[in-house]
Amino acid sequence: MSLLPNKSNDRTVDIQKAEIYAHTEIEVTQMEASEAIFEAQTAGMTEQQKADYIKQLREMKTPYLQGSQTLAGTIDPNDKVTGAETSAIAPSDKYRWINNTIGYPTLIFGGMGAGKSWTTREIIWAKRQAGWNQIFVLDPHGTQVEWRGVNLITGYREIADFMQWYMAEMRRRYKAYRESGMVEEQWTQHLRDTNQHFCVVAEEFTTWTDNIVEPMPDDFPDEKWKPDPDFIGKWFRCAMTESRKQLMIPLFVAHDRTMEILAKAKGLSKLRDAALLEVELIATIDPITTEAKASGQGKIKLPGHGQWIDIELPKLDRKRIDFRLDESRTVNEPPTIDKATLERIYELEFNLGNKAGDTQDEPKKLSPMAQKLYEYLTRTERIEADVREFKGNFKVNAERFSVEQIKGWMYEIVGAGLADWIAEGVIKLNQI
Repeated sequence: MSLLPNKSNDRTVDIQKAEIYAHTEIEVTQMEASEAIFEAQTAGMTEQQKADYIKQLREMKTPYLQGSQTLAGTIDPNDKVTGAETSAIAPSDKYRWINNTIGYPTLIFGGMGAGKSWTTREIIWAKRQAGWNQIFVLDPHGTQVEWRGVNLITGYREIADFMQWYMAEMRRRYKAYRESGMVEEQWTQHLRDTNQHFCVVAEEFTTWTDNIVEPMPDDFPDEKWKPDPDFIGKWFRCAMTESRKQLMIPLFVAHDRTMEILAKAKGLSKLRDAALLEVELIATIDPITTEAKASGQGKIKLPGHGQWIDIELPKLDRKRIDFRLDESRTVNEPPTIDKATLERIYELEFNLGNKAGDTQDEPKKLSPMAQKLYEYLTRTERIEADVREFKGNFKVNAERFSVEQIKGWMYEIVGAGLADWIAEGVIKLNQI
């Protein structure tokens, strides 16, 4: 009997071990993905709302709590639950896939005419209804008329400034979290309670890499500054992977899902598959006009899963342009004129002989810093003042200020009736 080790058997055992380890890794990844999805769906809820939601899920036999329903059953009302009678499902339930996008980093993509803009707006509306009060829309060519009730940031330079702030805010929050002594659930609840949770919508994301350059930080001298060529890629990775725990959730809107299109972030396809909830919108060709149009159909892929599931898009006849909870509209109507404005117009047109001060309120007083900024602008005869141009020259006691600080004082100046906004970050002083 040979006492030599059997190398063939050892090799077989090693292969079996590797297969077991690989299978275990897959199962762990799937469990983590399922837990992450569930956390995303309950983001923004109180503990009582979360408990009620879990109870509802149990009654519905969802796959998060019971294994009798297929993955497609979370969004496909035609899917049947084994071992139980299929109950009637309301028509709105076929759009419940939108709930998955509320608290999780999401990518919406599709060709021209597929319905990206309209569908994105419905997702934003769902977020607003779920308690996400702060929504930043980064739209290079957006207008306030089409984005009422959200924080619109338009223009590539302004978007770049926001991206820089976003990454700095992410670092600040993680530092505060490490020093807080809280567990993750307590920290996220703290963010909700203090209204620090927000959503970022990256519109026209396909065009960003060709038009956005990293802005120079305030603490870098000009001669030493070189913009990072991977600035957009770093922001994309940061928003994809680090945002969920800090409730700074992104929604990317692009024409494709390839990494070349998405911030030219090559080599990150596996990270995209694991981190993003993806929604593909499918276009069709109009037989009469031969132009692309929305088919009303799409597909969704949950993070960490390889399966694409068919979905139906909400049927819309108008694009939603107003996201205020108290008076949401979907029609493209001009903004209404409030009573005070109408009275002021009447006064200017018909009471020119009277003293204007008889009907006006007392002028608003500026804060000390806003007053100093106003004096600086008038002293330097800047009738049209662009914050990006004068930021480096405006100092108080040798102290410089950030763009956001200066914009806050500019808002005060405009609010006091001393200037008007004429562009993002640009005001025109009223002649005295």
